[in-house]
Amino acid sequence: MRSVFNQPEAVVLASKHLIDGSGQLRWVYRELAPTTPQDSGWFLFADNDSEQWNADPANFMPLVIDTATALAPSLKAILDLPYGTDLVFDARPGVQGWWDPKTKTPVWLADGSVTPNIQVVAGEVIESETR
Repeated sequence: MRSVFNQPEAVVLASKHLIDGSGQLRWVYRELAPTTPQDSGWFLFADNDSEQWNADPANFMPLVIDTATALAPSLKAILDLPYGTDLVFDARPGVQGWWDPKTKTPVWLADGSVTPNIQVVAGEVIESETR
């Protein structure tokens, strides 16, 4: 899997609540089987999205990676994580970062105390066992 940052055409699907500014980034999920080469597999959800909202594909739009990271710079720390990644963003002071909702453990924290367990080497994403 190549780094999404080495694919200028790569896109994420983002809730229109994020695009129009009515919601804040809260949850991301990387789909296991993207359907097109430019599809990174990532879905970005806002804090005010509901199940009914999420069920309507018209409520999402593709964004190129650079636009997505301009909206939410913390995405730069996680977008190369593997398919199937499911994370929640916690914006509280002192804990700001991306968390695994199943294990309730941090994957990346803004203060640098936790970093993702990935490296991009020659365009390939390498996942290490330790964080």
